[in-house]
Amino acid sequence: MEGRTSVRRPLNTLVSELATRLLGADSANVIEAYRALLRDLSTDFGMDTCFLRHNDERIDASILVAEWPPRPVVPDPDPLGVVYFDRADPVFARSRSQTEVEIYRPSDQPENYRDRVKDASGVPATTMVAVPLVGDGRTLGVLGFVRFADREWTAEELEAVTAVGAMLAQVQRRVAAENELRHTAMIDELTGLMNRHGLTELLDGRAADGTAVGVLFVDIDRLAALNDFLGHRMGDEFLRTVADRIRRRLPDGDVVARLGGDEFVVVLGGAPTAEDGAERAEMVRSVVAEPMVVGDDRVTRTASIGVAVGTADPSEMLRRADQAALHVKSSGGNGVVLYSDEIAATNDLRTDVELTLGHAISHDRLVLHFQPEVDLRSGEITAVEALVRWPHPTRGMLGPDVFVPIADAANLAPELGRWVIDAACRAYVSWRDATGRTDLVLRVNISPVHLAVRDFAQEVADVLRTHGIDPACFCLELSEVAVVDSVARSGAALTSLRDKGIRTAIDHFGVGYSSLLHLKRLPLDVLKIDRHFTDGLGVDGDDRALVSVMIGLARSLRLDVVANGVETSAAARTLVELGCHRAQGHAICPPVDEPTLRSLLVDGTRLLDVS
Repeated sequence: MEGRTSVRRPLNTLVSELATRLLGADSANVIEAYRALLRDLSTDFGMDTCFLRHNDERIDASILVAEWPPRPVVPDPDPLGVVYFDRADPVFARSRSQTEVEIYRPSDQPENYRDRVKDASGVPATTMVAVPLVGDGRTLGVLGFVRFADREWTAEELEAVTAVGAMLAQVQRRVAAENELRHTAMIDELTGLMNRHGLTELLDGRAADGTAVGVLFVDIDRLAALNDFLGHRMGDEFLRTVADRIRRRLPDGDVVARLGGDEFVVVLGGAPTAEDGAERAEMVRSVVAEPMVVGDDRVTRTASIGVAVGTADPSEMLRRADQAALHVKSSGGNGVVLYSDEIAATNDLRTDVELTLGHAISHDRLVLHFQPEVDLRSGEITAVEALVRWPHPTRGMLGPDVFVPIADAANLAPELGRWVIDAACRAYVSWRDATGRTDLVLRVNISPVHLAVRDFAQEVADVLRTHGIDPACFCLELSEVAVVDSVARSGAALTSLRDKGIRTAIDHFGVGYSSLLHLKRLPLDVLKIDRHFTDGLGVDGDDRALVSVMIGLARSLRLDVVANGVETSAAARTLVELGCHRAQGHAICPPVDEPTLRSLLVDGTRLLDVS
């Protein structure tokens, strides 16, 4: 029989050894396993080449998966690489649904098939045996044996290659199932984007390249408020819309992933520069800010985006982008920041505070300074505001602007707030006992995080009762921004405080965009005008007009009014002219330590003369 080549191993031994080898094949090594199998089949059956093709139903095509030996020259495009069934010659078209072994000899091969093979390999005539890979009732692909001459095949040989085809079909299904599970494990169920696991694998792959990596960390601002107002189902719809918009707007090569919650990450393609990262971040920020209809509501949100570009390990670049986004978030959100050494220093401070503040609180390592509030007409101290400070062992004296926001984010605000309230009450009792004054008001700043604690009002009332302080002489101050961010939640807590006779003030008024409706609804007692509006009093006519409006507003709502940040005698005189008689600021008295304040109170010192 012409062209017949006997196998090197008995057929049953060959099939058994190939089956054993395929048992260890998985998604990570299957291509190498296929090539090794084709090499053995080529040798044992005396073939010039062997190949394996898989049918891809998504694109309706036959895909070349592996071949042995590799062709020395592969055309581009490769005529054998991807063959679409709707444009295929009869031989390839047959492999779409082939279920039995087919033998194609030179004499019965279609001309267009011979031309395709010649164009891809340079061989004008071949004998081919095509073994279908059948599974789940469909044709999964084909195993091919090619000889550059005619060759006869025995029934035993065809039976052996049919068994090998069945084994390859099993491997193909197993690996496809593995890939599906792996794909599912790497995809965010809500948005269809890559998830944290998938992002990790992507970054690990980029680490091997050694090229610059660009990462954007995208944090949607105030998503929780949207969830509270519209419900989590609408919040999820918002996230899906944002994910789809970002995905569609990014250029080819960029990848977007969702880490969970309100956090997305974009990995830039190619070798990006810092300018590329900043430009792409601004584009993403504008995409997030576009209004969208969610259910029956039209909503908008902004994003805090951190950018990191460099050649460091990609996981480190992700960490840097996260830190830059955190910097934006802590500065009010809705911005883009490129990671820098300054941000690194800020985040080192943040980490230090998070790790050590709790210990400082529990071991009484904080101190209070106190700033008097006076009646501008007499200079008499009418109230005292407690201001916490932290004598840090390595960083020196830290003000509340440094560590209080970190305490809020690290859920240390309730612990810190309790320490401040108790320490301030102890100091207040000592002044009251030393001076006999029962009209002095103690003001304490409170974090919205602490305000939201269950039974907060009762907690404060218990401290006042323990120290024997009249609730009417105690006032909790909240920033306007904090109150406006969650009016419903703040309102419930403020109502509970009022029910217990505890006074409350809205601080930094004028910078948080409170509506008159908010002020009307909230049970407040005091309005404190922000220093931005008192700086120019006595000089700037616009400031005078604005402050006059605020004082009138306070009167109409029956609120006491106090001016913050009074730095000049001219400002103090203007406030008196406008009808605001209480103020604090460095022109009156800067924050002082407890012994200094005690002396001022005991001596009855008048702090200001505006005559």
